[in-house]
Amino acid sequence: MTMWQRTGEWIGSQVDDQYVMIHLDSGRYVALNHTASEAWETLETPHSRDQLIALFTARFDIEEKDCSRSVDALLQKMSELELIHLLAK
Repeated sequence: MTMWQRTGEWIGSQVDDQYVMIHLDSGRYVALNHTASEAWETLETPHSRDQLIALFTARFDIEEKDCSRSVDALLQKMSELELIHLLAK
């Protein structure tokens, strides 16, 4: 099972309706919306794609099919931004 976890190079804080984060080494920053910040908090510990889908469908009013597409896009974007990484199997 493929597991995802957040990286340790980012710190952040809630600012209004976004979670604003800065990369400790590069100084890059990102602002996460509510859903992305929920994923960030959840990925403090390793989770699979399917676990994230189950959590989000239980937490939000979203169909599993739509949630699946959203989680895939979110994982891809967070990985590109180096917010999360795959753990070795």
